[in-house]
Amino acid sequence: MSFSYCKEYGKDKVIFVTKEDHATPSTIELPPPEKPEGVITKDGKINWSCPCLGGMATGPCGVDFREAFSCFQNSTADPKGSDCYDAFTKMRDCFQKYPTVYNKSGGDDDDDDGLSEALDTDAGSVGGQNADPLADVGNNGGGDELVAPNSSSVVPKA
Repeated sequence: MSFSYCKEYGKDKVIFVTKEDHATPSTIELPPPEKPEGVITKDGKINWSCPCLGGMATGPCGVDFREAFSCFQNSTADPKGSDCYDAFTKMRDCFQKYPTVYNKSGGDDDDDDGLSEALDTDAGSVGGQNADPLADVGNNGGGDELVAPNSSSVVPKA
């Protein structure tokens, strides 16, 4: 007759079980899994180790990121974060110094320029351009095609 037993080897325990031991279902009840904390903890603090931050809180611009993020999180201005312009500008400037670290798209990403263009707004324009994105699209001479501005692309009219 075989029997189950446990043997210790230093810090390790080895449990030897019989076929009969495996035939009966386990009676052990595990506790329910804990919900992982997000970027903001239950007590309202920032969880800088949250994987959702993608490592932004570390690296060459980590301090600037943490200052801007903290400012936004703690902002009471209306709209929220409008009092954090200087912190976000400082963070953006730092990101631009390290494009290989903070531009994860691997290509020419026009989104980088969106913030700086939006910050340079004039009345009636966005980013120094006409607010109507189609205002510069013109007909190329009465034909059935449209020519996009600053482009050699020709798009057939629908």
